[in-house]
Amino acid sequence: MKTRLLMIVLTTLLAACTTTTYEFVVPASESGKLCVTQCAGIREQCRGNEMQRAQSDKAFCERSAESGYRACLSSATANKTDPGKCQRRSCYASENTYRCDSEYQQCFVNCGGQVIPHTTKY
Repeated sequence: MKTRLLMIVLTTLLAACTTTTYEFVVPASESGKLCVTQCAGIREQCRGNEMQRAQSDKAFCERSAESGYRACLSSATANKTDPGKCQRRSCYASENTYRCDSEYQQCFVNCGGQVIPHTTKY
């Protein structure tokens, strides 16, 4: 019974897995091609901003974690408790470029290009 249920769950999960890739058909006109080039520049600027935001968020988290760690150590020393219980919080921040890519696709289409999605199910 458990094996059958597990197989049903796995089959459902695998059926739900899809990957979408995009084919970009560049516009034929020179003005369309120039427009697409400008779109790409805007996308790269957006991605750069996202990288900077993520780095800034991570740096802020690390400063906050270090401050909390030092406060814990200071409190442990003052209260004569085990400083080994103090731990630094780990920090992670990633850039979210979804908006940049979405806006690029819209810009690309507005320039006269085509964005063709190709979805693959696993």
